Amino acid sequence: MEVKGLSQLNQLFIWIFEQLKSVVELGVSDPGTQWGLTIMVFTILFNVLMLPVNLTQMKSMRKQQALQPEVAKIQAKYKSDPQKLQEMQMKLYKENNVSMFGGCLPLLITYPIFIAMFSVFRQLAADGRLTGMSFTPLIPDLAANNNIILSALSVGTMLLSTYVMTLRTKGADNPAAASANKIQYGMAALFGWITYTSNSALGLYWITGNIF
Repeated sequence: MEVKGLSQLNQLFIWIFEQLKSVVELGVSDPGTQWGLTIMVFTILFNVLMLPVNLTQMKSMRKQQALQPEVAKIQAKYKSDPQKLQEMQMKLYKENNVSMFGGCLPLLITYPIFIAMFSVFRQLAADGRLTGMSFTPLIPDLAANNNIILSALSVGTMLLSTYVMTLRTKGADNPAAASANKIQYGMAALFGWITYTSNSALGLYWITGNIF
C-alpha cells in the first residue's frame, strides 16, 4: 500500500512537471534548458506557496529569540526543579503568544517534499527523460550524480540561508539559536552529501529553493 501510494505521488509530481515543461517549451527550444527551467519554476512556485508558513516560522523564531533573556532567568531560578522550570517556561511562551513548535511545521513539509523529489527525479532519470539533458555548463547531465560543484553550492546556499535568517541575532547571547545553528551546519553537510550522490536534478531543485 505504501509503495502504491508513493508511486501515485510520483506520478502526480511528474504530471505537474510535464505541464510546466509544456509551458516552458513555448519560449525555449533546447530540451536540457527546458527541463532545467521547469525544475526551477516548480521549485519557485512551491516556495511561493510555502511563503506564509515560512514567514510564520521566522516570526516565531524571532519571538523566541527575544524571550531568551527571560528564559535564562527562569532556568537559573528553577534549575533544581525541572517540572516547575518547564511549567514557567510554557507560561512565558503562552503569555507572549509564542509556540515552542512553530519552527517545526516548515520542516514537516519541506523535507518530505525533498524526499519525494528524490524519488521523482530518479524515476525521470530511469525513464530516460533527464538522461543527457545539459543545463548550463555546471550541469552537463541532469540525470548524472557526483557533481561536486552542485554539492558545494548546496552546502553554501543552505548555510547562507541560515546566516540570513539568524542575522538579526548575531552577537546575541542566545544558546538556543547557537544550538539551532549547529544543527543547520550538520544538515547542510548531510544535504551536500545527498546532492553529490544523487542526480543533478535534485541538486538543482535544492539549490534553487535555498536561493529563494
